[in-house]
Amino acid sequence: MQTRSSGNTQGIDVSRYQGNIDWAKVKASGMTFVFIKATEGQTYTDPNYQKNVTGALAAGMLVGTYHFFRATSTEAAKAEAAHYANTVNKVGGAKVLQLPPVMDYENNPGNLSKAQMNAVAKAFLTELQRLTGVKPIIYTGNSFARNFDTSLSLYDLWIARYSNTRVPDEQPAWKRWTFWQYTDSGKVNGISGNVDMNEFEGTAAQLRARYAAATPKPPEPSNPTNPTHPKPPIEPPKGANR
Repeated sequence: MQTRSSGNTQGIDVSRYQGNIDWAKVKASGMTFVFIKATEGQTYTDPNYQKNVTGALAAGMLVGTYHFFRATSTEAAKAEAAHYANTVNKVGGAKVLQLPPVMDYENNPGNLSKAQMNAVAKAFLTELQRLTGVKPIIYTGNSFARNFDTSLSLYDLWIARYSNTRVPDEQPAWKRWTFWQYTDSGKVNGISGNVDMNEFEGTAAQLRARYAAATPKPPEPSNPTNPTHPKPPIEPPKGANR
């Protein structure tokens, strides 16, 4: 896969383990985006989830959330998607955030076959998109990514490989990363202790633009039939024949 670039924008991902975060300091340190843990399995919600989302948005960060995936059947996968979607709705829903929801699939507790792993992943991703209206992305590890088939290449990849010298390996489903989590021992102002560091494959403006269409804001209300608010006349373009 591709190497990191000095022009790429930087971000972090956090959970309760980072404790209380000073989001203004995080933003001032040069971090432009964050993925915040929301849920795990069918019932767990990170206790700092809503506080972190609110603080990061107020600081002007580009914000997404993630769900730690544990399902070993398609029915369990759909139940996890529902739990995640309901939790995201508590901050206004996926469409109020700038980054898509994330399936964090990084281990295989049920010892599933590759075919079964792909089936449960697709069940979760499909159900999550149906519930949120936003196409998710996939987070996984460099070695674990080999389990996923080409049908999952439709989803952007956020891959973990902790190295200063080795790029992530090409995978059956992906030849490029969209996000690279390159260390779990980063230091950022506003956070005590270590934090995961990530890089997007472009600038902050490109990151915002990439997912702007995926997370559309609702249209402003209009009332074209209201005579007190008539539409202004449409003028022909300058230089057009009148």
